[in-house]
Amino acid sequence: MPAFCGFCVSQIPSFGKNFYHPIIGKSGGGTVIRGIYTSTSALNVYEVKQSVLANNLANVDTPGFKKDVFSVEGSENVALSRFVGGENPAFLGEISSGVQPGTESYIDFSQGRIEPTGNTLDLAIEGEGFFVVDVGGEEAYTRAGNFTLDEGGRLVTLSGYPVQGRNGEIVIPRGGTVVVDERGQIRVDGAVVDELRIVNFGEKSVLRKEGENLFTLRDEGVQPEEAQGFRIRQGFLEKSNVDTIEAMVDMISALREYEISQKAIMSHDEALSRATNDIARLG
Repeated sequence: MPAFCGFCVSQIPSFGKNFYHPIIGKSGGGTVIRGIYTSTSALNVYEVKQSVLANNLANVDTPGFKKDVFSVEGSENVALSRFVGGENPAFLGEISSGVQPGTESYIDFSQGRIEPTGNTLDLAIEGEGFFVVDVGGEEAYTRAGNFTLDEGGRLVTLSGYPVQGRNGEIVIPRGGTVVVDERGQIRVDGAVVDELRIVNFGEKSVLRKEGENLFTLRDEGVQPEEAQGFRIRQGFLEKSNVDTIEAMVDMISALREYEISQKAIMSHDEALSRATNDIARLG
């Protein structure tokens, strides 16, 4: 009695004949169900999706945090061939083996809400642009403006990285009144100390997350440009752009999608069991 490969939907002359399956290779016969592989790939996708959403939710109170956006893409096509007796394998075509998480990560750089803190050294960028910090002699960029002063009076991030001005590291004399205007010019007791370097990128896809709320360049050949149309808000912080309710709803949705894929695997497994036990007896 003829049988069919459930993956490639091609007829197998008999259960005793060999055929080539694009996932498991040459088989001694039996029914392989394509849905198992498709559903399993979906499980992997939803597991990664949950991880991305959980990380976003964990950073809902991180100043300047930009959420990651999850994407899905089709897996690479695989070749289908069929073995019949001693004949050469017959090429049947190509077919997708399922789905996978997107290979390119996408960061949502939309503006987070700006909230007052009353702290003189808290700075928020309203509009486009990034603060520049020095990390071991290399430039990094951030939207988090919760700065402080180190022992030498340098303006630094909470991780201790010096914030860069037009003249390099920004050193603020202690004891004076610090005022930062909308263009980022820093004055202490009325005297100009420096001006913040605020840069921007025409295509933000050149940026990648580097940890500690910093961004670095994917391509070292890219040069930042001077930001335009921004406004510095002293005594304010830009909050994360993660919407708590939206993130929780997405997590619940991903969990349900995961459960649906699990049930699909169970259904295909049951069909495979019937195919190998019941249909084989009929042959």
